Amino acid sequence: MFLKTRVVKGIEYFYACVSYVREGKQEQKDVYYFGNRKPTKYEWGAVLAAIEGKDVYEPKEAQMRQEQKERVEGLGKRMKSELAQMSASEREKFYEMFYNDYIYNTNSIEGSTLSKDETFFVTREKQGVEGKSLKEIYMARNLMAAIEFLEKYDGELNVSLVKKLHEIVQEDIQQKEELGQFKRRQNYIIGTEFLPTPPNMVEERMDGLLRWIGINRKKYYAFELAALFHLKFVGIHPFIDGNGRVARLLHNFMLKQSGLVPIVYHAKTKQKYYSALRAAQIYGSHRQFLDYSLEEFVATYESA
Repeated sequence: MFLKTRVVKGIEYFYACVSYVREGKQEQKDVYYFGNRKPTKYEWGAVLAAIEGKDVYEPKEAQMRQEQKERVEGLGKRMKSELAQMSASEREKFYEMFYNDYIYNTNSIEGSTLSKDETFFVTREKQGVEGKSLKEIYMARNLMAAIEFLEKYDGELNVSLVKKLHEIVQEDIQQKEELGQFKRRQNYIIGTEFLPTPPNMVEERMDGLLRWIGINRKKYYAFELAALFHLKFVGIHPFIDGNGRVARLLHNFMLKQSGLVPIVYHAKTKQKYYSALRAAQIYGSHRQFLDYSLEEFVATYESA
């Protein structure tokens, strides 16, 4: 792979180009467009990694320990037992508060300033909140709609589900033509040099991710498999915006599919969340994210 330039109306544009031989002839193909800015050494390396299929974290082996599996199973059984003993109105109240807590935290991770009470007013009472942006209000209402959609959904994890969730999560936030559509331009993750999968490779990577999940269901315990999906999805960053919220929804969808209870990633541990994601993307280990996910899982139900 090499860097190629084109000059159009006096402006220099940069491309990553590969050279290959076909039918005895030397040919070239543009595989990535950098725009009118020469790529940094790191950006060049990131695109090279994507071309070689190394842009998405690939675990070498399962990491979840037996005692961690038992912790997950034990907390899940305890919660299911407690829910079974509740009256219908008590269960309704529990889920109402649980999902309000989930929406507040997952949106706070993405920068929303709505409090828990304000989140409740926006999603349940359908009230606006003075001094808060429309985006924050839509973020809360859309997540509630996504949760309700998943409660009724009885299909499998597939590309259509991924795109549908994005469409719901980003309604009235993102341009209409981008809803439920994989990115058409490069996006970036603020605070890191990690470069997500280039737009022209997203479709292939997402298809590959979903095949990988199907192939590895027996290799990994369900809690670890959901965490790995989360890591791989965020690494691809398939949409221009909304990737974190969609990743966390799908993470819980996978837990539910496997008979496990959902997890809340708490806003107060936001820095640990991002640090654990980066550890996999930059250093090639999902142990930190797996351990952190278990901590958050325990915190979700020990305080429930």
